[in-house]
Amino acid sequence: MNKFICTMSIGSSIHYATVIADTQEQAREMAAAETNKNKKPPAYEGRPRSWSVRVLEADVPGPAQVLDCGEREA
Repeated sequence: MNKFICTMSIGSSIHYATVIADTQEQAREMAAAETNKNKKPPAYEGRPRSWSVRVLEADVPGPAQVLDCGEREA
C-alpha cells in the first residue's frame, strides 16, 4: 500500500484527499467517492479521472482508507 495525495482544481477551489490505497486508480476512486459523499447530486469535481495523484509515502500499512479530505480556496 502507498499513501497518496490527490488534488484537483476547479475555478478558484482546490479539492484534496490524502488516502492509503494499492494503486493510483484506487486512490482516484476513493478521492472521488469521498468528495461526492456529502454532495447531492454528486458534483462534477468528484469524477475519478479529474484527480491528479502523487505518492507521498511508499509501503505503508493498510487498510485502504481516506485520511483527510477537503476543499480550499486557491
